[in-house]
Amino acid sequence: MVALDRDPEMIGAAKRRFCEKGIPEERVRWVVGSFGDLARHLAGLGIRRFDGILFDFGLNSEQLADPSRGFSFNAEGPLDVRFSRQEAIPTLAEWLAKTTVEELERVLRENGDERWAKRIARAIIWRREREPIQTTTQLATAIRSAVPPTKGRRRIDAATRSFQALRIRVNAETEHIKRGLEQAIAGLAPGGRMVVLSFHSGEDRLVKEAFRRHHLRGERPEAGGQRETENQPVLEILTRKPVRPSEAECENNPRARSARLRAAVRES
Repeated sequence: MVALDRDPEMIGAAKRRFCEKGIPEERVRWVVGSFGDLARHLAGLGIRRFDGILFDFGLNSEQLADPSRGFSFNAEGPLDVRFSRQEAIPTLAEWLAKTTVEELERVLRENGDERWAKRIARAIIWRREREPIQTTTQLATAIRSAVPPTKGRRRIDAATRSFQALRIRVNAETEHIKRGLEQAIAGLAPGGRMVVLSFHSGEDRLVKEAFRRHHLRGERPEAGGQRETENQPVLEILTRKPVRPSEAECENNPRARSARLRAAVRES
């Protein structure tokens, strides 16, 4: 078994969990790295083909609970949000200090499906021009100030989608997911299965599109003939619609409410 995560702190957490469950650490090969570089990491372990792979695009509760990571706006902390603090990429605070209102609006709209993207972007830039935005609470306050009030209680905090969208931008998650999905499909052995857990519509859309591309490669033209792309992996989609958590599971684990599961198997 190979366990791969971009966050070295989460690799450490996984090792502790395996130890608690009595699973010998030597049964797992631990890799710190992105699934966007999956093929390279596996090749370094001498693995070219595999029988199954599970992607989990969600955050770990330990990441959210640590104020120093900046993932959550529920506690004061620095605006970091990098999955790996060892990576030489700008923190969210550094990116916000230089971005334009147009780019900020685009990120909020594309990565967070944020209805109030323009208003939020303008509010953030307005505050940035008066003082640097360096903490989670500063950013959350700016976001909330731009979102019109609603009747009754909000289902989610007004800052939730924006924090998600900005985290995706800092870590270039969309690009890593696209690369990881293609490399995983290419590495699946015939009969191998692939399961993907995503947590918002943008991620789920990428999974759906990747599965569909490789599913369609297996369809023959009406007049007969060869497959559209020879020697390319072809998938049988096992979940025509994403599988969602039950009400009981959401009650037990509220963070599961946005989860979507899709699965496919490579044709032999």
